[in-house]
Amino acid sequence: MRRTVALIATGGALAALLSQAATARQGHGLRLSLIDTAILASGRLTESSGIVPSAYRPGVFWTHNDSGDRPILYATDTTGADLGSVRVAGAVNRDWEDLSAGPCFVAPGRCLYAGDIGDNARRRHRIVIYRLSEPPPPMDARIVDRPVPLLDSIVLRYPDHAHDAEGLAVTGDGRLLVAVKDLIGPAVLYTASASLPNQTLTRACTLALEVQPLRGRVVTGIALSPDGRILAVRTYVSLHFFRADSACTPITGPAGLPIPVVEPQGEAVTFDGPDRLVLTSERGDADYAPMTRLRVEGLP
Repeated sequence: MRRTVALIATGGALAALLSQAATARQGHGLRLSLIDTAILASGRLTESSGIVPSAYRPGVFWTHNDSGDRPILYATDTTGADLGSVRVAGAVNRDWEDLSAGPCFVAPGRCLYAGDIGDNARRRHRIVIYRLSEPPPPMDARIVDRPVPLLDSIVLRYPDHAHDAEGLAVTGDGRLLVAVKDLIGPAVLYTASASLPNQTLTRACTLALEVQPLRGRVVTGIALSPDGRILAVRTYVSLHFFRADSACTPITGPAGLPIPVVEPQGEAVTFDGPDRLVLTSERGDADYAPMTRLRVEGLP
């Protein structure tokens, strides 16, 4: 949601973005290389804050705005095209900050999990994860806010005090992972069961990530690899990789790998295959919102 440091790309900077992105960054045994960059075409999609691939159509993704929008999921593809939207009936978008997908656990099939977990003021006593059976994505910009039913919601409380959070993931064995965006570290990962409707989060681990708000290094999104073995964590400026074990064993160093594109306000990350990442950004103070695909070489 709110940006700590503004990294603004305006005017001719889009060409510079593409040029800069073509240079892969190396470090900690991993290498990032650009696949392509697109601009999100939907005029309504101004604050893309979470993203997951559709299980129905390869190359199609679900994304959403954060606070200020209704509970809308937007469909797009690797070109950034506007493919329409659905409205999650019965949900509320107080501050949706991330989106994940996985088994429903309480029903058959695959579900989407929308994380209403943002809290800039750190005053929320409860956060909410909305769960819905994944619908087929619309494929036409003229399909606007088609209603889809909410399966249920999961109400969570922190064990200590309120936190701002922007990262959500769901493991294959039924755990919710919530990564906080505290401006004074550490970057803590909390967990809860995906099968219980009302519960207290427990502290899973501390992510070995050097929190530096003035440099934009605060957690804005997380994602699990398709095999569930790797946790990717993004900040406004960097990508970090961890083993998805009980210790959150780091694969990259505390500074992570610099994201090799300039984003107005980078928020979301997802895996689209074992070695591909998709990033999206809010528009921030720019007039466009980019989607970037990266290849990650050297993951264990």
